[in-house]
Amino acid sequence: MNTHYPRLVLGYLVLSLVALADSPSDQLRSAQKKMNQFDYAGAIAVLDRAVAESPHAPEGYFWRAVAKEKQHDAIGALVDYAEAIRLDVTETRYYLARGDLLLALDRYQAAYDDYDNVTALRHVDYLGYQKRGEARRQLKDYAHAISDFETAINLNEHAPEPYARRAETLLLMNDPAAALERANEMVKLFPTYAGAYHLRSKIRVANRDKESALVDLDETIHLSPDEAAFYKERAYLRAGLGDSEGAQADVDQYNALIRTNRNPSSYKLADSGS
Repeated sequence: MNTHYPRLVLGYLVLSLVALADSPSDQLRSAQKKMNQFDYAGAIAVLDRAVAESPHAPEGYFWRAVAKEKQHDAIGALVDYAEAIRLDVTETRYYLARGDLLLALDRYQAAYDDYDNVTALRHVDYLGYQKRGEARRQLKDYAHAISDFETAINLNEHAPEPYARRAETLLLMNDPAAALERANEMVKLFPTYAGAYHLRSKIRVANRDKESALVDLDETIHLSPDEAAFYKERAYLRAGLGDSEGAQADVDQYNALIRTNRNPSSYKLADSGS
C-alpha cells in the first residue's frame, strides 16, 4: 500500500489553495474596482485583508485611507496615510493625498508641511508647488503663494490650475486689476477651458463689471453645459441686471440638473447670492 499517496494529494490541495488566494496586487485591483463602483465599504473590507496579510506594504494603507476619506472617516484616513508614509517616506502621492485632506480640514500648516515634503522630494513636480501655494494662501502668505504658483507655471505651462490660483490670490490681495490681467492671459492660453471664463467672470464681478461677467458666464456654460453651479451663478447675475425671465430659466435648468445629477451640489439656490 502506498502510504505517501494521501500526503501527495494533500500537498497538491494545499498548493492549489495557495495559488487561488489573492495576491496583494489582486487585492488592490479588487479594492480599486469596488471604489470605482462607489462601494467604499466593500473596498475597505478587501483592504483590511490586504493590510493584515501584508502589513509592511504601504499601498494597502494608502488605498484604505482613500476609501476611508470617501466614507467621511477623516481620522481613520489620517491614521492610514501616516502609516503609508512611515513605510515609504519617498512616495509623494502619500503626502499629496494627506495634504489635500488636511487642507480640507482647515489644518493649513500641516498641509503646508506635506506639500513642502513633495517639493523637497520632487523639485520638478509642478503639483507640489501648486498645492504648497494653496496652503500658503490659506495661511495668508500671499507673496510666497504667488511665487509657488509661478514656479508651478514654469514647470508645467500647460496646466491651467496654477494660472487660476495666481489670479485668485491677486484678488485676495485686493488687486482686481492685476487679477483681471492674469485671467485675460489664462483665457488666451486656454480658450476652450470653462474654468478660465468662470474665473474671469468672478473677477469682473469684483471689478463691478457685471455685463462683461455675464458674457464670460455665457461662455462658461457653453463649454460646460452640465455644471449646475454655473446656472446658479448666472441666475443671480441676471437677476441683478434686471433680467428676471432669464434668471428664472437658469433656476429651472439648475434644478433640472440637480435632480438628474448623481452627485448634486451641496448647496441650494436659495442659500446664497452673488
